[in-house]
Amino acid sequence: MDSKGFQAASCALVAFLMSGPAGASGPAQRESFALPTTKTAPKIDGNLSDVCWKSAFKAGDFVRFTGNAPIVEQTEAWATTDGATLYIAFICQDEHPELMRASETQRGSSAVEGDDHVTVVIDSQNLRRGVSSFSVNALGTQVEHLEGGTASNITWSGDWKAATKPLPDDKGWACEIAIPFQLLRHPAKSKAFGLQLARSLNREGNQMIWPALPPEGQSFFSRAQFLPELRLAQPMPDQRPPTVILPYSLTTASTEGARARQGVDVKYPFSTTVTGLLAVNPDFQTVEQDVANVNFSYNEQQVPDRRPFFAEGNEFLPSSEVFYSRRIGQFDQGLKVVGREGPTSIGLVSSQSQVGEADRTSAALALRQAVGLFSEYGVYAASDNRADRLSNRVVRASGTYGWVEGSQRNSVSFARSQSWQGGVQKGGAGDVTLSSRGAPGRPRYRLSSSYLSEDFITDLGLVQDRNRQGWSASMGIRNQLDRGRLLSYDVDCDYTSNKRLTTGDFFNESISLDMGVNTRDGFGLDINLDDGRRQQDTSNYFRDRLAGGGFSWNQRTLFQGGGLRYRSGTQGGQPTRSLSLAQGFLVSKPFSIRTSYSQQQRGGVTTQQVIATGTYRIDTLRAISARLLSQNGTGNAANVGAQTGTNFYMAFSQRSRRGTDFFLLLGDPNAARTTSQMTVKVTRPY
Repeated sequence: MDSKGFQAASCALVAFLMSGPAGASGPAQRESFALPTTKTAPKIDGNLSDVCWKSAFKAGDFVRFTGNAPIVEQTEAWATTDGATLYIAFICQDEHPELMRASETQRGSSAVEGDDHVTVVIDSQNLRRGVSSFSVNALGTQVEHLEGGTASNITWSGDWKAATKPLPDDKGWACEIAIPFQLLRHPAKSKAFGLQLARSLNREGNQMIWPALPPEGQSFFSRAQFLPELRLAQPMPDQRPPTVILPYSLTTASTEGARARQGVDVKYPFSTTVTGLLAVNPDFQTVEQDVANVNFSYNEQQVPDRRPFFAEGNEFLPSSEVFYSRRIGQFDQGLKVVGREGPTSIGLVSSQSQVGEADRTSAALALRQAVGLFSEYGVYAASDNRADRLSNRVVRASGTYGWVEGSQRNSVSFARSQSWQGGVQKGGAGDVTLSSRGAPGRPRYRLSSSYLSEDFITDLGLVQDRNRQGWSASMGIRNQLDRGRLLSYDVDCDYTSNKRLTTGDFFNESISLDMGVNTRDGFGLDINLDDGRRQQDTSNYFRDRLAGGGFSWNQRTLFQGGGLRYRSGTQGGQPTRSLSLAQGFLVSKPFSIRTSYSQQQRGGVTTQQVIATGTYRIDTLRAISARLLSQNGTGNAANVGAQTGTNFYMAFSQRSRRGTDFFLLLGDPNAARTTSQMTVKVTRPY
């Protein structure tokens, strides 16, 4: 399909979506429950003797997230509110307390989800479009995932409380949770929200939930559309979240002298659902960024961005094809507006920096309009202006029509992008995709046609393989089992074929097969097979053929899991072998180490990478950490030396629920080599 065809299809699809097709609304029936109001708030201590729980709403029987296997360990739950805060209580019975797993003590760590834990899932806007989740393990360690994403500072993101206590006979544990409505991005005068309660046991792969979900809702991608509704007697407080001012002071001392830097972040709620952010002179050198692996790739690897300014509301921003935030380094001022107002969501980010004599202003925008439960259309844009080069613009329009048929969730999506350089129209890109995803144990499919022109220019996006047109298809199945030694299995098969857009000549073709199984006792095995061809020049092509697999162990034991992977074959016209080994160690209860080793041999070049990270958890909000990152290469490649070096750093961090956050760094987390410097950063929210 050429660009004119994409434009015509785009207009037709948007018109179709705006007409509100009947199939887009999804299921008409939805469970609804009344949430009682209490005059006396419970004391959050894990002791469920508070009088409010006697009149609270009691959840029904917990069932499996998928399937209908019987529940072995029973769970009870209650909910109530005092008008300003949602209170949830759990009693988690466990006839085998010796099998309970609760190891993570650091607040905000995703490792909580590997422990025995409970989770409260909330659709605060009651739109059945997105959710926030609040999880607590048996030790009382908290982790939250707020809709849209947020930074880690507790005052910045908003605080909530939780406490746990063993049951009197030690056969289980109780939990109390308090979530202020002000923390949730609810509409003004809202009187209902979506809710689901869940309990996870480390030794089981299938969550226990209340209430039951229909088969078409039994996946991470579909859960929000099928949550029941809790109705309030009075509207939630029509009160915006507080404005937060987060100044910092940073001092760095090294062999080259000392320097100081100050800056401030401001979080201002325009409404209860839309938030504005302002950053002046932010500093990211205390943020440990992810590291790309050493394996050969024809294209740039995509790596997550953990910097707080870009983490806040990142789910509302354009996808990486339009805006890849790691394209922006340090900046002087930044502005952001993110949130969802009814069916409309917005994500706007802008930054300005001055490096030497060259000014740079970058911006990205995403506007999405939901239609029913499964359909939407949107417009996305990115702009990059630098004093030393031509300005760049990219605009993307997309639409998705989704529907449910039986236990399958289906969708047809369309996207069209156009770029400009110095005000002159350049190349474009587009794709059309049909996909179908079913409940666990049911097959999933995807068929896509796409093109990307040779002169498509994007300074802020991440694109792969310009000057191509073709199609791709994938088919797979995943299932989770409740009985026997096998916990889950996953099979995926993918095929891609492309020609050169300008000439119609062959460009690439590939097929891959991935198979994996996991056992109930924490072992995993996977096999990967890849075969393909890729254009080398006008008359030759590379033959890519790789086979490999991996074995993992202790995956259900927090901090002590490991894995080994090996691949061998030919890639990019060179014999290629890659080996990776990872292992975690729980040295003592508060001290853990995670290590990994990767090696790739390609032709006459050998590249190695070693990463070792240690964490000593002093308490839930204080920790000492260190990381060693070493990359080196040997051989006859001219660029081997560019990626060599060893960097080691140590850090102490102290976060506060109310008060000062303090960071002490010895070294630089993201330098290529070890640096002799000390950094002190103090952040005090107001």
